[in-house]
Amino acid sequence: MVSTFLPCILGHSGTNTSAGNVPVRRDIRDLKDNFPDQWNLYLRGLDSLQRANQNDSLSFYRIAGVHGRPYKVWENAPGLTHKVGTAGYCPHGNSLFFGWHRPYLALFEQELYKHIQRIALGAPADQRQRYSAAANSFRIPYWDWGLGDKGGPVPDFFMTPAITIVDMDRITKVIRNPLYSYKFHPLVPGDFDSKWAQMNETVRWPQTENDPSAPSRNYMFAADFVDLQRVFLDGLEKAFRETTYNSFGQAIEEVHGWIHGTIGGGYSDSNGGQGHMWPLDYSSYEPLFWLHHANVDRLFALYQAQDPTRYLTPQNIFDSGNVFLEDNTVVDGTTPLLPFRRNATSFWTTNDARNTAIFGYAYPETQPWNYASSAEYRAAITATISRLYGGSVKAMLTDESDRVGTLGIHAQSAKNTTFTDWTITTKAAALDLPPTFVARFSLAGDNSSDPVVDVGMWTKLMPMDHNRSKRKIRQTQKKAKRAPILAKTLRGNVGLTASLLDQVAAGKLASLNSTDVVPYLRDRLVWKVYSGNGTAILQSDLEALTVLVVSVSARIPDDHSMPIEYSDKVTVHADATAGKTGGAMA
Repeated sequence: MVSTFLPCILGHSGTNTSAGNVPVRRDIRDLKDNFPDQWNLYLRGLDSLQRANQNDSLSFYRIAGVHGRPYKVWENAPGLTHKVGTAGYCPHGNSLFFGWHRPYLALFEQELYKHIQRIALGAPADQRQRYSAAANSFRIPYWDWGLGDKGGPVPDFFMTPAITIVDMDRITKVIRNPLYSYKFHPLVPGDFDSKWAQMNETVRWPQTENDPSAPSRNYMFAADFVDLQRVFLDGLEKAFRETTYNSFGQAIEEVHGWIHGTIGGGYSDSNGGQGHMWPLDYSSYEPLFWLHHANVDRLFALYQAQDPTRYLTPQNIFDSGNVFLEDNTVVDGTTPLLPFRRNATSFWTTNDARNTAIFGYAYPETQPWNYASSAEYRAAITATISRLYGGSVKAMLTDESDRVGTLGIHAQSAKNTTFTDWTITTKAAALDLPPTFVARFSLAGDNSSDPVVDVGMWTKLMPMDHNRSKRKIRQTQKKAKRAPILAKTLRGNVGLTASLLDQVAAGKLASLNSTDVVPYLRDRLVWKVYSGNGTAILQSDLEALTVLVVSVSARIPDDHSMPIEYSDKVTVHADATAGKTGGAMA
């Protein structure tokens, strides 16, 4: 029998309906530092949810299983008969990405909320009102991983097996840390395959791919995050430049994939095996998945608030189908988002999920009731996006030192600074590369023995077996020199400017002018592509990849709280990649 519960129903006792307010999802560091009662309830509630009977459709295990493995029907939500058991519900690589994850997070929030409510009701009589108030306004936290250096390192409380709380009886206790891992109880025969069927606990960055008992190496997670903080920040800056919902979603999904790799590990051939967060099939069992995706939802909400008129437009998903979508379906705001039921007869849609308030939450920045007008609210959102995600280039060119002059930018001050912004653009047919891959771009040193300087990544994250049969057919057709079946064209962008400014500051590059940059990149820009299991793809197999370098003129406005202004005129510099595998045609 179909359940009639509604994923949107939360504890509305925490909502000020007279003012239109809803409770706020907070950054997890803010929750820990400034809302100790909710922090302690969160840890206990998450631990309780993780311990729930795995046969319960509303347990952590079964909710996580909606995303990927074990590819089972959830709550009788109908999939395509020929795909049930071979594909999951989650839409990746298409424009339903934001809309689908919003009710998914709301479902998780609803069930965690119930556990927290039950825990609060068990408080000592003299503490019950206090903890009930904290429980009523609780919403799941997010982890803002996109702030660059100013965001700090990975929180240490992500990486310890045990954690200290002050319980409701005011006694300090040490409990199992539910943010560290999820323990399967038990592993269910047939639900997972290969090594995943033998791993009793989620892991991060295991030493090897071949040992299911290999423990987490959280120090690798922490180090990789620090190395890539600027890449994440600059990826968000590029995403917020996008002028359409669909293109913004594609850009954010790409950055989101980098975070999956940073938490899970295993995306290159030199750093050990894959942790659960890296393959989409298993990522939702990793506790940090929910913090990560809450932040992705927040970025979506910020983009919406900046210009509410920009929203999902109809788009062909090509070969990005799932258990409820055939390939080449045109999706739009009315496409049902299975398996999330809005009521007994209909499923949520992206249009239904447009406003976070319908699910009973907002974010610290998205509280329009705090502003006198919608115009004032949108202006504040624009300033917030610029302040938080203005990118490392803006920070490098507007600091209070004489850095502008030392970086070869021809301006007397940071005001009215114009410069040339550089980007790597990428393109490939989806069926010519593995479903999950990482293209890493670097600048080679002066000598072959010198370490390379990482520039950034182009990442695509899809289920491991996605369209395996179509890939084989296309490969066979191409080898036989027959017209291959059509494939979606994947596109990406990797920022170059910050890395080039580093080279200017180091005295290795004269300026950002094309006369200096193009020959520099021709000699030094290199790239490697890895499949989802970390295996390097041979250069001879990369003919499907196209890599170009482009530039635009950019200007930092007088008001540094405003975003950089970019010209619409794009210049392609074919010489920068000509002669390299995947580079421009000579």
